[in-house]
Amino acid sequence: MITTDLEEYLQRPFAPPAPGVLETIDASPIARPADALGLGDLDRLLDPEPLPVETGWCWTPERVAYVAVRSEMPGVSGEMWDWWFDWHPRDPLRYRIWYPGSHLDIAFEPPPTPGEKPHWGATHYPVEDVGLGRQVIRIQFRRPTEYGYSTDALADPRIGTIVGGFVGSQRERARVGVVSHVFLRDGDGVVLRSRFWLGGMLRPDVPGRVGDGIGWLMNRPPVRRAVLPAALPQRLARHCAIEYARLAAILPELHERYA
Repeated sequence: MITTDLEEYLQRPFAPPAPGVLETIDASPIARPADALGLGDLDRLLDPEPLPVETGWCWTPERVAYVAVRSEMPGVSGEMWDWWFDWHPRDPLRYRIWYPGSHLDIAFEPPPTPGEKPHWGATHYPVEDVGLGRQVIRIQFRRPTEYGYSTDALADPRIGTIVGGFVGSQRERARVGVVSHVFLRDGDGVVLRSRFWLGGMLRPDVPGRVGDGIGWLMNRPPVRRAVLPAALPQRLARHCAIEYARLAAILPELHERYA
């Protein structure tokens, strides 16, 4: 059921990203693709020490679309984000207020069994336009150790929360890559490190060895070049910076009103 009192948020002006973020994204790709983290480097996101690139995008030599965005979020907590990723997919209007005009609709499958985090095990089907037209996306949220971290980091006092998992195309019935959002505690708020590796884990929704074999054949630069639009990493980086700056500005109010 649509929660009509949320409609006022559709008219709220967008809070801009931190100075320099969009300018960095718009300027050019990451100068040295070697500075892009690989999927084997996920644990580096848990260390608050600055990384070579905190915001930027590029195509790696393996033709993986890599996106990095840093978002500062004073007054926002990891607990708020855990609540948000469980609350918003249950009503399309909640998803639309996140990024009016670009977030269009959403469907949701709850976790088959409750986890330590409410979004672990859930699957979201957002319909959005990141600047490449309307797409139906599938995000399978998982505990961090299921997609590359050595720890779930729940006991790490530096970590507010981690939200991420496997990104795919619902229309193509395939897994495309990995997304990870690490919320580092910072004063009275958090700093978000968002990372995407699209094309880094191509696999069709075919079970067992057949799917593994097709995935092995798909995970090659020529296939990635054919299935991933050239503008994808830059458009996604810009979208990510805008959507998280906007939501960080209204999330404390939403949490207070609806949690």
